Amino acid sequence: MIRISFVSCVMLLISLTANAQGDQKILDAVEANAKTIFLDQASWTLPESFHNSGLAPSDKDRLIEQWADDSAACLVDALAKYAESTDVPVSELVDDDLTFGLEGGDSYDEFNVTLKTCSERAWAAIGASHEYD
Repeated sequence: MIRISFVSCVMLLISLTANAQGDQKILDAVEANAKTIFLDQASWTLPESFHNSGLAPSDKDRLIEQWADDSAACLVDALAKYAESTDVPVSELVDDDLTFGLEGGDSYDEFNVTLKTCSERAWAAIGASHEYD
């Protein structure tokens, strides 16, 4: 009987570890995808004041890369916190095309606050500001 309980515990631990590793792979893919999107949209998302700042093109490119990295990390951090607070695995939140939809409620509000706060820091880090609705 003890042996069966031990084996069951080991199997549960292996399952939880596999799920966590799977969720991390999904989060990594979401982050990479989000970074690509942020980079693609930088020309019209970042304000004209940034683009016309007089910075050398190499400095602008470096800052845009930093902004895209930071913004994608913000999105993934908010998504991971949402998954944890709702007790829903990331694998159930994220579709095959790396999109996701979240339900309303306190956890959704927390997702938005986390994302907004982090994103504001990403914008400030490159010397830009962004108005949120």
